Amino acid sequence: MDLEVRHLRVVRAVADAGSLTRAAVALGMSQPSLTAQLQRIERMLGGPLFIRHRGGASPTALGELVTAKARELLPQLDSVQQQVLSHLGFSDGRLALRYVANPGPLMVRMLEPLRKLFPGAEAKLRTESHVAVVVDLVADRQQDLGAVVEYEGKPRPARREVTEQLVAVEPAFVLLSERHRLAARSELELGDLADDEWVLPPSQGSGLHDAFTAACAGAGFTAVVQHEAEAAAARELVVAGAAIGLGQATFRSTPGIVPRPLRGTPLRLRHSLVWHRDSALASYGPALFERAEQAYAEAITNNPQYPAWLSDHGPLGPARRDTAAR
Repeated sequence: MDLEVRHLRVVRAVADAGSLTRAAVALGMSQPSLTAQLQRIERMLGGPLFIRHRGGASPTALGELVTAKARELLPQLDSVQQQVLSHLGFSDGRLALRYVANPGPLMVRMLEPLRKLFPGAEAKLRTESHVAVVVDLVADRQQDLGAVVEYEGKPRPARREVTEQLVAVEPAFVLLSERHRLAARSELELGDLADDEWVLPPSQGSGLHDAFTAACAGAGFTAVVQHEAEAAAARELVVAGAAIGLGQATFRSTPGIVPRPLRGTPLRLRHSLVWHRDSALASYGPALFERAEQAYAEAITNNPQYPAWLSDHGPLGPARRDTAAR
């Protein structure tokens, strides 16, 4: 493991804040994530950089050396990076982001990491209702970066102009009212829900409806999709016990709703980043992936059941895989 610019930013942030808690806020990450990253840096450099105490954190002699170098080098590196951005086409310092309307864990959580990756750039978020529109906008160079959430199943036609980076694959969870007859179970068979009425969001090119129909057929029944509604209305229907729904494993806990995994994981979602293969962002692919992976890892705790599920089953599929443009 080599010392990287991001490691210097961590050390400088802790030294400037005098506290891991305050540094984590400044860096836009959780304190456990910052602590783990600092420990990796210390192992790499061969000794502790900070002494933790009740009042915060104070640099050791090694920490003072590394902090001094970080404060010397980072402004120079930021200046070089800004010049590179201008050369590559971000002359106005603006970086546009476009995401599908059905929010995934990469949506808001990627904004601050992108601002730190591209100092001086203005990261703007705009949602789109259809997955293909997100990809087309990136392919046509109308947007710089996209993030899409899709169900595994029938593949979407690829655009040869773009690179798609798979960030994570996760199970779909069933969303039940806390009063549902099966709410006390820790895991459900999809077939146990054959008699329920469902609410699903519009597919919006995510492949949800095809994947759901196929999964139910595999479980031996045809589901009654009584309602089709966006997230807010769907949650109200589930809370009221009028229907059951589907959600991402990173579904944020909502009073009155119990998320439950399905045995055998018949429904899976893919979270991916998309950029133009010849764009200014192409050379930043590994850095973009790393920040997206961190953003996803922090979102896992949205649903307290998901960390437990991961502990039992492990992550689904390879975490890092480039889908080459075709």
